[in-house]
Amino acid sequence: MGGNIENLKKLDEFLEKALHYISGLLLMTIAAIVFVAVVMRYVFNEPPLWADEAPRVFFLWMTYLGIAVATKRGRNIRVTHFIDKFAPKPRVILETFMHCLVLIMLGTLIWYSIPILKLQAGGSMLSTGWSFLWLFTPVTVGSILMLFYQTRLMISTIQTYKTSVEKGS
Repeated sequence: MGGNIENLKKLDEFLEKALHYISGLLLMTIAAIVFVAVVMRYVFNEPPLWADEAPRVFFLWMTYLGIAVATKRGRNIRVTHFIDKFAPKPRVILETFMHCLVLIMLGTLIWYSIPILKLQAGGSMLSTGWSFLWLFTPVTVGSILMLFYQTRLMISTIQTYKTSVEKGS
């Protein structure tokens, strides 16, 4: 059993690093494409047609993969000023409730994004010829990753509380 947990931890670390580096690579790609597009437009007066669609697709992927990394690290936006003032038991209940709300929102987002993916599967973008799936899939993939990481955060919150209660008694 311990070997399986260790393998899952290694897989988790690999996934986080992969998401981190892919997001960074996408950012550099966006910057390079925008630079080339500006030079082509203002120096050569020949803007590449694909220079609007490609960065948009890369930006969406970078955003949703980056949000997944932030969620995994627990760095997503939270206002903890009031939560920190609660006693441990009400605080863990409130935090678990907030995690549940986020999970419901992510589940809803995934549920309603699937029909959109099916609807867009046959179409393609004009200038790149890429399938519209490249434009709409980041929401679903990012939400699935966030759902996984948000679930882990909720479990971690509960386990931390249980550990502190056991040490205190």
